[in-house]
Amino acid sequence: MYPSEAKIAYAEKHEDLWVTFVEEAVERAGYPELKETSGLSKAEFAEKIRDLN
Repeated sequence: MYPSEAKIAYAEKHEDLWVTFVEEAVERAGYPELKETSGLSKAEFAEKIRDLN
């Protein structure tokens, strides 16, 4: 595997792990509707998380 291929594979795995983490976190926090909200940018998602209280 070339270094560039390894970086791509790592990035894809990293993204999958973070998506799983965030999905589980919003479920546990009691806000599963955040999983169903599509099209949020990272900034919009962060803003929704900050405004949960």
